[in-house]
Amino acid sequence: MTVTQTIRNRLTRPSAWVLPKEESCIAPEEVWSNKDMDPAPLEHRRWTSWTFFAYWISDLITPGGWATSSSFVEMGLTWWESCLAMYVGGFLVAIVITANGIIGAKLHTPFAITSRSVYGYWGSKFVVFSRMACACFWLSINSWSGGVFISLMIKAIWPQYANLKNTIPASQGATSADFLSFFLFWLLQFPFIFIHPSKLKWVFNAKAFLVVIVAVGTMIWALVKAGSHAGEALGSPANRAAGGIPRFKAFMYAVTASQSTWATLSVNIGDFSRYCKKPSASYIQLLVFPILYAGLSFFASITASCASYVYGSENSYYQPYDIVALWNTSAGGRCAMFLASFVWALCNVTTNITANSISAANDMTSLAPKYINIQRGQLIAVTIGVWGFVPWKVLATASNFLTFMASYSIVLAPIAVIMVTDFFLVKKQKVDIYELYKPHGIYRFSKGWNWRAYIALAVAVAPNLPGMVNAINSSIDIGNIKYVYMVSNIIGNTS
Repeated sequence: MTVTQTIRNRLTRPSAWVLPKEESCIAPEEVWSNKDMDPAPLEHRRWTSWTFFAYWISDLITPGGWATSSSFVEMGLTWWESCLAMYVGGFLVAIVITANGIIGAKLHTPFAITSRSVYGYWGSKFVVFSRMACACFWLSINSWSGGVFISLMIKAIWPQYANLKNTIPASQGATSADFLSFFLFWLLQFPFIFIHPSKLKWVFNAKAFLVVIVAVGTMIWALVKAGSHAGEALGSPANRAAGGIPRFKAFMYAVTASQSTWATLSVNIGDFSRYCKKPSASYIQLLVFPILYAGLSFFASITASCASYVYGSENSYYQPYDIVALWNTSAGGRCAMFLASFVWALCNVTTNITANSISAANDMTSLAPKYINIQRGQLIAVTIGVWGFVPWKVLATASNFLTFMASYSIVLAPIAVIMVTDFFLVKKQKVDIYELYKPHGIYRFSKGWNWRAYIALAVAVAPNLPGMVNAINSSIDIGNIKYVYMVSNIIGNTS
Protein backbone atom coordinates (compact mmCIF):
# COMPACT_ATOMS: atom_id res chain seq x y z
CA MET A 1 0.00 0.00 0.00
CA THR A 2 1.40 3.40 -1.02
CA VAL A 3 1.67 6.40 1.28
CA THR A 4 -1.11 8.12 -0.68
CA GLN A 5 -3.44 5.15 -0.26
CA THR A 6 -2.65 4.95 3.46
CA ILE A 7 -3.49 8.63 3.93
CA ARG A 8 -6.71 8.25 1.89
CA ASN A 9 -7.79 5.27 3.99
CA ARG A 10 -7.05 7.07 7.25
CA LEU A 11 -9.15 10.03 6.14
CA THR A 12 -12.11 8.05 4.80
CA ARG A 13 -12.22 4.74 6.70
CA PRO A 14 -12.37 4.62 10.52
CA SER A 15 -11.38 0.95 10.36
CA ALA A 16 -7.96 2.03 9.08
CA TRP A 17 -7.25 3.45 12.53
CA VAL A 18 -7.90 0.17 14.35
CA LEU A 19 -4.84 -0.90 16.34
CA PRO A 20 -3.45 -4.45 16.38
CA LYS A 21 -5.08 -6.28 19.29
CA GLU A 22 -2.67 -6.75 22.18
CA GLU A 23 -2.78 -9.67 24.53
CA SER A 24 -3.76 -8.85 28.11
CA CYS A 25 -2.70 -10.86 31.12
CA ILE A 26 -6.06 -10.29 32.77
CA ALA A 27 -8.77 -8.95 30.42
CA PRO A 28 -11.15 -11.49 28.82
CA GLU A 29 -10.40 -12.47 25.22
CA GLU A 30 -13.45 -10.63 23.86
CA VAL A 31 -12.50 -7.35 25.58
CA TRP A 32 -10.28 -4.93 23.67
CA SER A 33 -7.53 -3.89 26.07
CA ASN A 34 -3.77 -3.36 26.09
CA LYS A 35 -0.81 -3.93 28.37
CA ASP A 36 -0.87 -0.32 29.62
CA MET A 37 -4.23 -1.02 31.25
CA ASP A 38 -3.07 -4.24 32.95
CA PRO A 39 -1.98 -4.26 36.61
CA ALA A 40 1.64 -3.14 36.96
CA PRO A 41 3.93 -6.20 36.72
CA LEU A 42 6.24 -7.01 39.64
CA GLU A 43 9.37 -5.89 37.80
CA HIS A 44 7.89 -2.39 37.38
CA ARG A 45 6.95 -1.89 41.03
CA ARG A 46 9.94 0.21 42.03
CA TRP A 47 8.46 3.35 43.59
CA THR A 48 9.44 4.04 47.21
CA SER A 49 8.86 6.90 49.64
CA TRP A 50 11.93 8.63 48.24
CA THR A 51 10.52 8.37 44.73
CA PHE A 52 7.42 10.27 45.85
CA PHE A 53 9.60 12.84 47.63
CA ALA A 54 11.64 13.46 44.47
CA TYR A 55 8.50 13.52 42.34
CA TRP A 56 6.86 16.25 44.40
CA ILE A 57 10.01 18.36 44.53
CA SER A 58 9.98 18.27 40.74
CA ASP A 59 6.25 18.82 40.22
CA LEU A 60 5.24 21.26 42.97
CA ILE A 61 7.68 24.09 42.22
CA THR A 62 6.19 25.26 38.94
CA PRO A 63 5.00 28.53 37.36
CA GLY A 64 1.40 27.43 38.00
CA GLY A 65 2.03 26.87 41.70
CA TRP A 66 3.86 30.19 41.94
CA ALA A 67 0.96 31.99 40.24
CA THR A 68 -1.55 30.38 42.60
CA SER A 69 0.13 31.75 45.71
CA SER A 70 0.92 35.16 44.20
CA SER A 71 -2.70 35.61 43.14
CA PHE A 72 -3.69 35.43 46.81
CA VAL A 73 -1.53 38.49 47.49
CA GLU A 74 -3.23 40.31 44.64
CA MET A 75 -6.54 39.28 46.18
CA GLY A 76 -5.58 40.99 49.45
CA LEU A 77 -3.82 38.45 51.68
CA THR A 78 -0.46 39.06 53.33
CA TRP A 79 2.50 36.86 52.46
CA TRP A 80 2.14 34.73 55.60
CA GLU A 81 -1.62 34.36 55.10
CA SER A 82 -0.90 33.10 51.59
CA CYS A 83 1.62 30.59 52.96
CA LEU A 84 -0.86 29.42 55.58
CA ALA A 85 -3.63 29.06 52.99
CA MET A 86 -1.31 27.01 50.78
CA TYR A 87 -0.34 24.78 53.70
CA VAL A 88 -3.93 24.19 54.83
CA GLY A 89 -5.15 23.60 51.27
CA GLY A 90 -2.12 21.43 50.56
CA PHE A 91 -2.72 19.32 53.67
CA LEU A 92 -6.40 18.81 52.83
CA VAL A 93 -5.71 17.73 49.27
CA ALA A 94 -2.74 15.63 50.43
CA ILE A 95 -5.15 13.52 52.50
CA VAL A 96 -7.05 12.59 49.33
CA ILE A 97 -3.87 12.19 47.26
CA THR A 98 -2.35 9.88 49.87
CA ALA A 99 -5.53 7.82 50.25
CA ASN A 100 -5.98 7.35 46.50
CA GLY A 101 -2.27 6.66 46.28
CA ILE A 102 -2.71 3.79 48.73
CA ILE A 103 -5.55 2.41 46.58
CA GLY A 104 -3.32 2.45 43.50
CA ALA A 105 -0.47 0.85 45.45
CA LYS A 106 -2.73 -1.96 46.70
CA LEU A 107 -4.48 -2.75 43.41
CA HIS A 108 -1.64 -1.79 41.01
CA THR A 109 -4.26 -0.82 38.42
CA PRO A 110 -4.46 2.54 36.60
CA PHE A 111 -7.07 5.09 37.62
CA ALA A 112 -9.26 4.38 34.59
CA ILE A 113 -9.58 0.73 35.64
CA THR A 114 -9.83 1.33 39.40
CA SER A 115 -12.72 3.78 38.92
CA ARG A 116 -14.85 0.94 37.51
CA SER A 117 -15.20 -0.53 41.00
CA VAL A 118 -16.86 2.72 42.12
CA TYR A 119 -18.77 4.14 39.16
CA GLY A 120 -19.40 1.00 37.12
CA TYR A 121 -17.78 -0.50 34.04
CA TRP A 122 -19.42 2.03 31.72
CA GLY A 123 -20.19 4.72 34.28
CA SER A 124 -16.48 5.19 34.90
CA LYS A 125 -16.14 6.62 31.39
CA PHE A 126 -17.55 9.96 32.58
CA VAL A 127 -15.04 10.41 35.41
CA VAL A 128 -12.19 9.31 33.13
CA PHE A 129 -13.30 11.82 30.48
CA SER A 130 -13.54 14.58 33.12
CA ARG A 131 -9.99 13.88 34.26
CA MET A 132 -8.77 13.74 30.66
CA ALA A 133 -10.35 17.11 29.83
CA CYS A 134 -8.64 18.76 32.81
CA ALA A 135 -5.29 17.26 31.83
CA CYS A 136 -5.70 18.80 28.38
CA PHE A 137 -6.68 22.15 29.94
CA TRP A 138 -3.51 22.20 32.03
CA LEU A 139 -1.43 21.05 29.07
CA SER A 140 -2.77 24.04 27.15
CA ILE A 141 -2.30 26.53 29.99
CA ASN A 142 1.26 25.39 30.72
CA SER A 143 2.10 25.56 27.03
CA TRP A 144 0.84 29.13 26.76
CA SER A 145 2.76 30.09 29.88
CA GLY A 146 5.83 28.42 28.38
CA GLY A 147 5.31 30.50 25.25
CA VAL A 148 5.44 33.69 27.31
CA PHE A 149 8.80 32.60 28.70
CA ILE A 150 9.98 31.92 25.14
CA SER A 151 9.00 35.53 24.31
CA LEU A 152 11.09 36.80 27.20
CA MET A 153 14.06 34.68 26.14
CA ILE A 154 13.87 36.08 22.61
CA LYS A 155 13.45 39.66 23.86
CA ALA A 156 16.51 39.22 26.08
CA ILE A 157 18.59 38.56 22.94
CA TRP A 158 16.64 40.59 20.35
CA PRO A 159 14.69 43.38 22.12
CA GLN A 160 13.08 44.38 18.80
CA TYR A 161 10.96 41.22 19.01
CA ALA A 162 8.64 43.27 21.23
CA ASN A 163 7.89 45.46 18.19
CA LEU A 164 6.80 42.59 15.94
CA LYS A 165 3.82 43.70 13.85
CA ASN A 166 0.56 42.58 15.43
CA THR A 167 -2.27 41.29 13.23
CA ILE A 168 -4.37 39.72 16.02
CA PRO A 169 -7.54 41.62 17.10
CA ALA A 170 -7.21 43.37 20.46
CA SER A 171 -10.27 41.50 21.72
CA GLN A 172 -8.19 38.32 21.91
CA GLY A 173 -5.92 39.77 24.58
CA ALA A 174 -2.82 38.44 22.83
CA THR A 175 -0.51 39.56 20.03
CA SER A 176 1.09 37.95 17.01
CA ALA A 177 4.35 37.69 18.97
CA ASP A 178 2.50 35.88 21.76
CA PHE A 179 1.06 33.31 19.38
CA LEU A 180 4.39 32.87 17.60
CA SER A 181 6.10 32.18 20.92
CA PHE A 182 3.27 29.81 21.86
CA PHE A 183 3.92 27.91 18.64
CA LEU A 184 7.68 27.84 19.24
CA PHE A 185 7.23 26.43 22.75
CA TRP A 186 4.82 23.82 21.40
CA LEU A 187 7.33 22.90 18.69
CA LEU A 188 10.20 22.58 21.18
CA GLN A 189 8.06 20.62 23.63
CA PHE A 190 6.66 18.23 21.04
CA PRO A 191 9.55 15.70 20.82
CA PHE A 192 9.92 15.49 24.63
CA ILE A 193 6.32 14.30 24.94
CA PHE A 194 7.19 11.05 23.16
CA ILE A 195 10.29 10.19 25.20
CA HIS A 196 9.64 7.95 28.19
CA PRO A 197 10.14 9.90 31.46
CA SER A 198 12.65 7.29 32.68
CA LYS A 199 14.98 8.39 29.87
CA LEU A 200 14.66 12.05 30.89
CA LYS A 201 15.71 11.60 34.52
CA TRP A 202 18.63 14.00 34.11
CA VAL A 203 16.25 16.68 32.79
CA PHE A 204 13.99 16.35 35.83
CA ASN A 205 16.96 16.43 38.23
CA ALA A 206 18.39 19.54 36.54
CA LYS A 207 15.01 21.24 36.64
CA ALA A 208 14.50 20.49 40.35
CA PHE A 209 17.91 21.99 41.17
CA LEU A 210 17.71 25.05 38.91
CA VAL A 211 14.16 26.08 39.80
CA VAL A 212 15.04 26.37 43.49
CA ILE A 213 17.90 28.72 42.58
CA VAL A 214 15.56 30.82 40.43
CA ALA A 215 12.87 30.95 43.15
CA VAL A 216 15.32 32.03 45.85
CA GLY A 217 17.02 34.52 43.53
CA THR A 218 13.71 36.08 42.49
CA MET A 219 12.65 36.55 46.12
CA ILE A 220 16.00 38.13 47.03
CA TRP A 221 15.69 40.51 44.07
CA ALA A 222 12.22 41.57 45.25
CA LEU A 223 13.40 42.18 48.82
CA VAL A 224 16.39 44.21 47.60
CA LYS A 225 14.08 46.20 45.33
CA ALA A 226 11.82 47.04 48.28
CA GLY A 227 14.86 47.99 50.36
CA SER A 228 14.10 49.59 53.70
CA HIS A 229 10.38 49.44 52.90
CA ALA A 230 10.34 45.63 52.72
CA GLY A 231 8.73 45.34 56.15
CA GLU A 232 5.95 47.70 55.15
CA ALA A 233 5.47 45.90 51.83
CA LEU A 234 5.10 42.55 53.57
CA GLY A 235 2.88 43.79 56.37
CA SER A 236 0.36 46.00 54.58
CA PRO A 237 -1.17 44.49 51.44
CA ALA A 238 -2.42 47.15 49.06
CA ASN A 239 -5.39 45.12 47.88
CA ARG A 240 -6.92 44.15 51.22
CA ALA A 241 -10.49 42.91 50.62
CA ALA A 242 -10.06 43.30 46.89
CA GLY A 243 -13.24 42.82 44.94
CA GLY A 244 -15.33 43.19 48.06
CA ILE A 245 -14.12 39.90 49.57
CA PRO A 246 -13.73 40.17 53.37
CA ARG A 247 -10.47 38.95 54.85
CA PHE A 248 -11.56 35.57 56.24
CA LYS A 249 -13.61 34.75 53.14
CA ALA A 250 -10.63 35.65 50.98
CA PHE A 251 -8.51 33.28 53.06
CA MET A 252 -10.99 30.42 52.67
CA TYR A 253 -11.18 31.10 48.94
CA ALA A 254 -7.38 30.82 48.87
CA VAL A 255 -7.54 27.49 50.72
CA THR A 256 -10.02 26.20 48.13
CA ALA A 257 -7.91 27.42 45.21
CA SER A 258 -4.84 25.73 46.74
CA GLN A 259 -6.73 22.45 46.78
CA SER A 260 -8.18 22.98 43.31
CA THR A 261 -4.77 23.16 41.66
CA TRP A 262 -4.16 19.50 42.50
CA ALA A 263 -7.72 18.18 42.27
CA THR A 264 -6.70 16.56 38.98
CA LEU A 265 -3.86 14.49 40.43
CA SER A 266 -5.87 13.61 43.54
CA VAL A 267 -8.10 11.66 41.16
CA ASN A 268 -5.46 9.77 39.17
CA ILE A 269 -2.47 9.55 41.54
CA GLY A 270 -3.03 5.79 41.22
CA ASP A 271 -1.48 6.00 37.74
CA PHE A 272 1.81 6.58 39.57
CA SER A 273 1.35 4.78 42.88
CA ARG A 274 0.48 1.53 41.07
CA TYR A 275 4.25 1.18 40.67
CA CYS A 276 4.89 1.22 44.44
CA LYS A 277 6.80 -1.63 46.07
CA LYS A 278 4.39 -1.45 48.99
CA PRO A 279 1.36 0.72 49.90
CA SER A 280 3.17 2.44 52.78
CA ALA A 281 5.38 4.23 50.24
CA SER A 282 2.44 6.57 49.60
CA TYR A 283 2.26 7.77 53.21
CA ILE A 284 5.10 10.29 52.86
CA GLN A 285 2.93 12.45 50.60
CA LEU A 286 0.83 13.53 53.57
CA LEU A 287 3.92 15.11 55.14
CA VAL A 288 5.91 16.25 52.13
CA PHE A 289 3.16 17.75 49.97
CA PRO A 290 1.90 20.57 52.26
CA ILE A 291 5.43 21.49 53.39
CA LEU A 292 6.78 21.84 49.85
CA TYR A 293 3.60 23.62 48.78
CA ALA A 294 3.93 26.19 51.58
CA GLY A 295 7.64 26.51 50.81
CA LEU A 296 6.86 27.54 47.25
CA SER A 297 4.32 30.02 48.59
CA PHE A 298 6.99 31.56 50.82
CA PHE A 299 9.06 32.60 47.79
CA ALA A 300 6.12 33.53 45.57
CA SER A 301 4.05 35.56 48.04
CA ILE A 302 7.01 37.57 49.35
CA THR A 303 8.02 38.37 45.78
CA ALA A 304 4.48 39.41 44.83
CA SER A 305 4.08 41.57 47.95
CA CYS A 306 7.31 43.47 47.34
CA ALA A 307 6.70 43.85 43.60
CA SER A 308 3.18 45.19 44.15
CA TYR A 309 4.50 47.69 46.71
CA VAL A 310 7.38 48.90 44.52
CA TYR A 311 5.63 48.99 41.15
CA GLY A 312 2.06 49.69 42.26
CA SER A 313 -0.79 47.41 43.23
CA GLU A 314 -2.73 48.39 40.11
CA ASN A 315 -0.33 46.22 38.12
CA SER A 316 -0.44 42.41 38.12
CA TYR A 317 2.60 40.48 39.36
CA TYR A 318 1.10 37.12 40.15
CA GLN A 319 2.68 35.23 37.24
CA PRO A 320 6.44 34.47 37.25
CA TYR A 321 6.74 35.99 33.78
CA ASP A 322 5.27 39.26 35.10
CA ILE A 323 8.22 39.44 37.49
CA VAL A 324 10.88 38.27 35.05
CA ALA A 325 9.74 40.88 32.50
CA LEU A 326 10.70 43.62 34.96
CA TRP A 327 14.37 42.72 34.56
CA ASN A 328 14.54 43.95 30.96
CA THR A 329 16.36 47.16 31.91
CA SER A 330 20.06 46.37 31.43
CA ALA A 331 22.43 43.85 29.88
CA GLY A 332 22.77 42.01 33.19
CA GLY A 333 19.03 42.12 33.73
CA ARG A 334 18.37 40.67 30.28
CA CYS A 335 20.84 37.88 30.98
CA ALA A 336 18.98 37.05 34.20
CA MET A 337 15.68 37.32 32.32
CA PHE A 338 16.87 34.80 29.73
CA LEU A 339 18.17 32.27 32.27
CA ALA A 340 15.14 32.48 34.57
CA SER A 341 12.75 32.22 31.62
CA PHE A 342 14.62 29.15 30.37
CA VAL A 343 14.26 27.42 33.76
CA TRP A 344 10.56 28.29 34.09
CA ALA A 345 9.91 27.09 30.53
CA LEU A 346 11.73 23.84 31.37
CA CYS A 347 9.43 23.47 34.40
CA ASN A 348 6.40 23.63 32.15
CA VAL A 349 7.84 21.02 29.80
CA THR A 350 8.52 18.53 32.61
CA THR A 351 5.11 19.12 34.20
CA ASN A 352 3.38 18.62 30.87
CA ILE A 353 5.23 15.33 30.42
CA THR A 354 4.48 13.79 33.81
CA ALA A 355 1.21 15.30 35.00
CA ASN A 356 -0.63 16.14 31.79
CA SER A 357 0.24 14.40 28.52
CA ILE A 358 0.75 10.92 30.00
CA SER A 359 -2.35 11.23 32.20
CA ALA A 360 -4.49 12.40 29.27
CA ALA A 361 -3.12 9.64 27.04
CA ASN A 362 -3.83 6.97 29.68
CA ASP A 363 -7.42 8.18 29.91
CA MET A 364 -7.89 8.24 26.14
CA THR A 365 -6.50 4.71 25.89
CA SER A 366 -9.10 3.42 28.33
CA LEU A 367 -11.92 5.29 26.57
CA ALA A 368 -11.11 3.96 23.09
CA PRO A 369 -8.53 1.14 23.34
CA LYS A 370 -9.41 -0.11 19.87
CA TYR A 371 -8.21 3.13 18.26
CA ILE A 372 -5.95 4.89 20.77
CA ASN A 373 -2.76 3.74 22.45
CA ILE A 374 -0.46 5.80 24.67
CA GLN A 375 1.44 7.28 21.73
CA ARG A 376 -1.68 8.29 19.82
CA GLY A 377 -3.22 9.63 23.02
CA GLN A 378 -0.23 11.86 23.65
CA LEU A 379 -0.34 13.07 20.05
CA ILE A 380 -4.01 14.02 20.43
CA ALA A 381 -3.36 15.71 23.78
CA VAL A 382 -0.41 17.74 22.55
CA THR A 383 -2.27 18.96 19.45
CA ILE A 384 -6.01 19.24 20.12
CA GLY A 385 -5.45 19.51 23.89
CA VAL A 386 -3.03 22.41 23.52
CA TRP A 387 -4.61 24.33 20.66
CA GLY A 388 -8.26 23.53 21.32
CA PHE A 389 -8.63 25.84 24.35
CA VAL A 390 -8.04 29.56 25.01
CA PRO A 391 -5.35 29.69 27.73
CA TRP A 392 -4.53 33.34 27.03
CA LYS A 393 -8.03 34.24 28.26
CA VAL A 394 -7.75 32.11 31.41
CA LEU A 395 -4.38 33.58 32.33
CA ALA A 396 -5.33 37.20 31.57
CA THR A 397 -6.05 38.12 35.21
CA ALA A 398 -5.66 36.60 38.65
CA SER A 399 -9.45 36.46 39.07
CA ASN A 400 -9.85 34.52 35.82
CA PHE A 401 -7.11 32.14 36.91
CA LEU A 402 -8.68 31.47 40.32
CA THR A 403 -12.17 31.09 38.82
CA PHE A 404 -10.88 28.54 36.34
CA MET A 405 -9.14 26.49 39.04
CA ALA A 406 -12.12 26.50 41.39
CA SER A 407 -14.70 25.69 38.70
CA TYR A 408 -13.29 22.43 37.40
CA SER A 409 -12.48 21.14 40.88
CA ILE A 410 -16.12 21.14 42.00
CA VAL A 411 -16.50 17.92 40.01
CA LEU A 412 -13.04 16.37 40.31
CA ALA A 413 -12.70 16.78 44.09
CA PRO A 414 -15.89 14.80 44.89
CA ILE A 415 -14.93 12.17 42.30
CA ALA A 416 -11.68 11.57 44.18
CA VAL A 417 -13.27 11.53 47.64
CA ILE A 418 -16.04 9.14 46.56
CA MET A 419 -13.34 6.73 45.36
CA VAL A 420 -11.62 6.93 48.76
CA THR A 421 -14.87 6.50 50.70
CA ASP A 422 -15.97 3.56 48.58
CA PHE A 423 -12.65 1.70 48.89
CA PHE A 424 -12.02 2.19 52.61
CA LEU A 425 -15.54 2.37 54.08
CA VAL A 426 -17.85 0.55 51.68
CA LYS A 427 -15.63 -2.19 50.25
CA LYS A 428 -13.31 -2.43 53.27
CA GLN A 429 -10.27 -2.44 50.94
CA LYS A 430 -11.48 -5.56 49.13
CA VAL A 431 -11.69 -5.32 45.34
CA ASP A 432 -11.69 -8.21 42.87
CA ILE A 433 -9.13 -7.07 40.31
CA TYR A 434 -10.13 -9.68 37.70
CA GLU A 435 -13.74 -8.46 37.79
CA LEU A 436 -12.63 -4.91 36.93
CA TYR A 437 -11.86 -6.06 33.39
CA LYS A 438 -15.19 -7.87 32.78
CA PRO A 439 -18.00 -5.83 31.14
CA HIS A 440 -20.58 -8.16 32.73
CA GLY A 441 -18.78 -8.76 36.03
CA ILE A 442 -19.75 -7.71 39.54
CA TYR A 443 -18.79 -4.07 38.82
CA ARG A 444 -21.37 -3.77 36.06
CA PHE A 445 -23.90 -2.68 38.72
CA SER A 446 -27.01 -1.44 36.85
CA LYS A 447 -26.34 -1.70 33.11
CA GLY A 448 -22.75 -0.68 33.68
CA TRP A 449 -23.52 2.28 35.97
CA ASN A 450 -23.40 2.57 39.75
CA TRP A 451 -26.23 5.04 40.25
CA ARG A 452 -25.46 5.32 44.00
CA ALA A 453 -22.05 6.81 43.26
CA TYR A 454 -23.58 9.30 40.84
CA ILE A 455 -26.23 10.36 43.33
CA ALA A 456 -23.41 11.01 45.81
CA LEU A 457 -21.56 13.00 43.13
CA ALA A 458 -24.67 15.07 42.33
CA VAL A 459 -25.24 15.84 46.02
CA ALA A 460 -21.62 16.99 46.34
CA VAL A 461 -21.65 19.17 43.22
CA ALA A 462 -25.10 20.78 43.58
CA PRO A 463 -24.34 23.24 46.45
CA ASN A 464 -21.50 24.75 44.44
CA LEU A 465 -23.30 25.26 41.13
CA PRO A 466 -24.92 28.66 41.96
CA GLY A 467 -21.57 30.03 43.08
CA MET A 468 -19.86 28.76 39.95
CA VAL A 469 -22.45 30.49 37.77
CA ASN A 470 -21.91 33.74 39.69
CA ALA A 471 -18.13 33.41 39.40
CA ILE A 472 -18.41 33.02 35.64
CA ASN A 473 -20.99 35.81 35.28
CA SER A 474 -20.99 38.20 38.25
CA SER A 475 -24.04 40.06 36.88
CA ILE A 476 -26.18 37.11 38.01
CA ASP A 477 -27.08 37.91 41.61
CA ILE A 478 -27.48 34.85 43.84
CA GLY A 479 -27.11 36.56 47.22
CA ASN A 480 -24.82 35.28 49.95
CA ILE A 481 -24.98 31.73 48.65
CA LYS A 482 -22.11 32.73 46.38
CA TYR A 483 -19.79 32.45 49.40
CA VAL A 484 -20.44 28.70 49.54
CA TYR A 485 -18.42 28.50 46.33
CA MET A 486 -15.40 29.94 48.13
CA VAL A 487 -15.13 26.69 50.08
CA SER A 488 -16.33 24.51 47.20
CA ASN A 489 -13.75 21.78 47.75
CA ILE A 490 -14.56 21.45 51.45
CA ILE A 491 -18.31 21.43 50.74
CA GLY A 492 -17.91 18.94 47.91
CA ASN A 493 -15.65 16.63 49.91
CA THR A 494 -17.92 16.49 52.95
CA SER A 495 -21.28 16.33 51.16
